[in-house]
Amino acid sequence: MTDRSPREGSGPTGGDGEPVAVGDLLVEVDVEATVDGDRLAVRSTDGRIDVSADSLRTLGRLGSVLDRLPDRIGESVDRVPVGVHVGDVEVARVDPGVPAGPLARALGVAPARVDVRGLAGAMLRGRW
Repeated sequence: MTDRSPREGSGPTGGDGEPVAVGDLLVEVDVEATVDGDRLAVRSTDGRIDVSADSLRTLGRLGSVLDRLPDRIGESVDRVPVGVHVGDVEVARVDPGVPAGPLARALGVAPARVDVRGLAGAMLRGRW
């Protein structure tokens, strides 16, 4: 797997999903849905999973996606990089072996790390 920082090569993807190792499973995801009129896309590519939403509100309405995953995947999801984007701005990231910070724990989004600059950028662009 390739470990990438939130700023290098991380962004919402387009096109078909590619298999990603999640624990001992090989998962391929390419889903696009609408949540209360806003787009939500989840794609696997280049050794990571990208989650992209039109707004922060869309991400908030999802609740805990991990609780809805089969146990075997939910328990292993912190073993693969996950980028969370609002539009083209990364607002959070999960990297294997990197703990969540105090803000992520306070917001209840651990094991994700919140990107404060990305969060502010999304809000300044009106993507509440």
